[in-house]
Amino acid sequence: MPTTRASPRPDPVQTGDFGWICALYELGQTAAAGADPVQAQQHILNHIVSGLDADSGSIALVVEGTLDQLEIVAGTDLPPGVVGSQLPRGMGVFGHVVATEQPVLVNGNAAETGLPASFPRRDDRVSHSAMCWPLRIRERIIGALAVNRNAERPKYSVADLDRGQVLASLLALVMANHRMHVERDRRILELSALNAETKRINALLGDAQNQVIQSEKLASIGQIAAGVAHEINNPIGFVLSNLGTLQSYLASLFGLLDAHLAVDRARGAVPTEAIHRARALRGGTDVEFLRGDIDALLAESRDGILRVRRIVQDLRDFSRGGVDEAWDVANVHDALRRTINIVRGEVKHKASIEARFGDLPDIECLPQRLHQVFLNLLVNAGQAIEANGTITVSTGTAADEVWVRVEDTGRGIEPENLHRIFEPFYTTKPVGQGTGLGLSVSYSIVQCHRGRIEAESEPGRGTRFTVVLPMRRPGAEQPSLEAANAGAT
Repeated sequence: MPTTRASPRPDPVQTGDFGWICALYELGQTAAAGADPVQAQQHILNHIVSGLDADSGSIALVVEGTLDQLEIVAGTDLPPGVVGSQLPRGMGVFGHVVATEQPVLVNGNAAETGLPASFPRRDDRVSHSAMCWPLRIRERIIGALAVNRNAERPKYSVADLDRGQVLASLLALVMANHRMHVERDRRILELSALNAETKRINALLGDAQNQVIQSEKLASIGQIAAGVAHEINNPIGFVLSNLGTLQSYLASLFGLLDAHLAVDRARGAVPTEAIHRARALRGGTDVEFLRGDIDALLAESRDGILRVRRIVQDLRDFSRGGVDEAWDVANVHDALRRTINIVRGEVKHKASIEARFGDLPDIECLPQRLHQVFLNLLVNAGQAIEANGTITVSTGTAADEVWVRVEDTGRGIEPENLHRIFEPFYTTKPVGQGTGLGLSVSYSIVQCHRGRIEAESEPGRGTRFTVVLPMRRPGAEQPSLEAANAGAT
């Protein structure tokens, strides 16, 4: 009984079968969207084989990372093991098409046409007619597409080959899009991993920077320790002296009081001796003088104790603040006054400190870190002066910024050294007078505020440092600072 076969499917490109073409486009979108590439490629190939009324077909792609190796990634009606196999560039019809970058029409045995070998096929069937097209993206060949008809089928024509090139171009675009999405996903994973590693490294760097800041802070405290001790010892010394004087005054007053109490306690006739003793003590004690001097001694002692408390408080605030400090609304003058209070004892034997403060608004800042900047600048200024010098601290505003200027009449900085003073560990000071980190840390703190620090110097005349800070925290909303300033008035 003769075998009957359905009529051949019309060529969808030739007939303008837009439904079939749209279906192919949707399959391409599915592949580009990241579906399983093996299944997506197989579905696309099945659709093309059906549309070209072929009995079998296959797709080979250039193996990524190579230029001369092809892999058969999809196939219909092929022997087991063909899909997934590789062949070198130039081998077989696939290799020939990829090497020559030209489509091929084979009617009959491929070997008879001079081609290297036949197409992949089932063992019990011989390809009677076949077409193969290179898959090209711009100027790059990414693989090849082949379709076959068996012996009992009509042969393909050159017109079929030309029309099929449209499908090959569309398939190449789909494959390229899929590779692009795969590469995009791979890079997203790499960037995510890199971002996580960057965050980890930034956290480590942040911890290291905080340790450096704390170390430099302790070094600064060490440099001013002698001066601070002197500033504390002075008031403690006169308080102790005043306490000794007060003890003597109290002994006199209590003696006089005891004599009068003895007279008061006598019943009847008061012994003459007790009366004479009370009169003698009263005559030898200037009660009015003691009353006035005791008031003065107590006031002076209280001032001394308050002075010690201020120094200790300022030193404590400076030493413990900064690492986990939160942004706050503060006045720069408060930090400057505390800093001057701490440093004054260190420099007073060779320089005076003059404060010329302008009218400054509150700003959003890290107050304790600014305290460290000002301490570094004042300590440096003091170390640059040998004797009879002056350190001038002045402040002002310009536009939406505040500035703090620290000037000294010290030895100055040589021009060849001035541009390096903010480098870590760079110092021109003698051993024991600095770590080389003070100005570097100060620079980092000012940068954290999105401000700037500038240095001017003239050898033999002195140095001027200017710190410029924005009034508002970088990235913060404007009303917060205005509300804080309004509430402070």
